[in-house]
Amino acid sequence: MIAKFSYEHRVEFFETDLAGIVHFANYYRFMEQAEHAFFRSLGLKIHGTQPDGTVFGWPRVNASCSFKSPAFYEDLVEIRVSVLRLTSRSLTTSYELYRGKKLLATGEMKTAYCIIPADAKLESVEIPVEYVEQLKNYLESSQ
Repeated sequence: MIAKFSYEHRVEFFETDLAGIVHFANYYRFMEQAEHAFFRSLGLKIHGTQPDGTVFGWPRVNASCSFKSPAFYEDLVEIRVSVLRLTSRSLTTSYELYRGKKLLATGEMKTAYCIIPADAKLESVEIPVEYVEQLKNYLESSQ
């Protein structure tokens, strides 16, 4: 069985329109919140600074979301996260958003592991081994 990380988010009023329906752009925020919680659960950081001043992070390369059913004010939305693909420099995570047993949306985000050395430009580099070791436990399929 494939490991999935689960994160819950209570829909706030500001995330909805006048009818109390979640605005589509907020699904991307929900996915990002779940992504950050997923990394924290593994003892990893999504962004930080190394001792030499080099900044690291995971900028988005691509993001998509397919909407199935609306979410509403005060709904408790469960976001399930798994790793779809893991390469030497990029990570693609998949998301399933549920209200109870009702599938609300599915999504994907592709990110690249990058560094910004002091006084230099953003550069894609290989994902550190400690990240790979943790993330591979959530792969949806073998590579």
